[in-house]
Amino acid sequence: MGPFDGKGMVIQGLRFLAPKEALDTLQAGALLVDLRSDELVEMKAFRVPETIHIPHGELSGLLSELPTNRPLLLADTSGVFTKDAAHTLLDHGFSEVACLNGGMLAWDQEGLPLIPIPRPSSMGSAPA
Repeated sequence: MGPFDGKGMVIQGLRFLAPKEALDTLQAGALLVDLRSDELVEMKAFRVPETIHIPHGELSGLLSELPTNRPLLLADTSGVFTKDAAHTLLDHGFSEVACLNGGMLAWDQEGLPLIPIPRPSSMGSAPA
């Protein structure tokens, strides 16, 4: 049994995990594939054991960057791109693929771990 078995819901052959289920699978060894743009990753990042960042538009050209022997959890901002990405991976021989249902928005709403991104300090002086 793989880490995705019995978790989430299967819709049209694709498995979708709720954020807490997704976190459990990531802590059990699945690899998070963050499909968001560079700018979005720099603003807010998933705090999980291991992430690989491949913007969704570059995925088909970078399939060799992904391990074929590990379960892959696909995530984006809201879940818009994960379905197509999952089909791409499955079509290229990846067998254990799941999508984060609701993406970063759902993850954040659930209060799951994020990497704090430092905010630039203001240039003005503090009021007296």
